[in-house]
Amino acid sequence: EELLNLIPNYAKGQVKWSQLRELGVGWWLRNQTLLKTCVEKLAKSAFQQKQDPLDAALYYIAMKKKSVVWGLYKNKRDDKMTSFFANNFTEDRWRKAALKNAFALLGKQRFDHAVAFFLLAGSLNDAIEVCLNKLDDLQLAMVITRLYEGEHDSTPPSYKRLIYEEILGCDKNGENQDVDKAHPDPFLRSMC
Repeated sequence: EELLNLIPNYAKGQVKWSQLRELGVGWWLRNQTLLKTCVEKLAKSAFQQKQDPLDAALYYIAMKKKSVVWGLYKNKRDDKMTSFFANNFTEDRWRKAALKNAFALLGKQRFDHAVAFFLLAGSLNDAIEVCLNKLDDLQLAMVITRLYEGEHDSTPPSYKRLIYEEILGCDKNGENQDVDKAHPDPFLRSMC
């Protein structure tokens, strides 16, 4: 918490993901409660920059707070998006609608917004793939998995898979290491 408060603009609530990523927050912020607090500040800041609820959606939906995004659209008096986010995305019809939006956003190269819709549809693996392959942001993928799956497990299965496959060059169970598939950064490998 002391380190977080030393980050410029964090205490003011004007923090950006690019600043947090540059400082490696996804690597060293291990406390789940503190991670949620940090990401909530990040989401508020993302919304306040352009007053666009979709800019904050990735963070809120990763924390499973879809209702906050719905509330932001309601306050903006955007009836179309308010009614869309009011739906139950565990129902097949709405899950497919969220996936359709995610793929449309991928086509427009709005990758962070696409990640939000993949999460809304419950497709964590697709969201992770977009983070890794389109945004080239392993840290964001790790933070999302910890928020999305980490309520009861501090190291959820998708988080372990990211570490094993993307950094250490192992299979999803952490076995059969292949040095050629390991991440080229020795610092990241030693941390993991």
